[in-house]
Amino acid sequence: MAKILIIDDDETVHLVYRAYLSKAGHSVESAYDGEEGLAKAAAARPDLMLVDINMPRLSGFEVIRQLKEAPLSRDIPVLVITSLKQEHHVKRAASMGVAGFITKPTKMPELNALVEKALESGKGPSR
Repeated sequence: MAKILIIDDDETVHLVYRAYLSKAGHSVESAYDGEEGLAKAAAARPDLMLVDINMPRLSGFEVIRQLKEAPLSRDIPVLVITSLKQEHHVKRAASMGVAGFITKPTKMPELNALVEKALESGKGPSR
């Protein structure tokens, strides 16, 4: 299946999402802050990235901006995962070209639907 990179500073998110996505047949990598996430994205060339907004060192918006500016990662679909539900956050993420916006706590069927949709429409490295 797909190689998915989760960039989030919450250990619980990694544990829950990794278990769910691995069970669905995906390979899952983890990064716990924005800088680590950018480094792993460059090294692993994932098919999809799940990026939190509030993180140490670099915000999710800054991570997404850098991913979209880099030739090797600009076409990798990004799903935003966050507890920030304000409309301006959703609009900002959409304006950056993300594939979807998931609010925490996440319902797993919603996560699965967005992951599958992003992978089908994405132009990631192995697509």
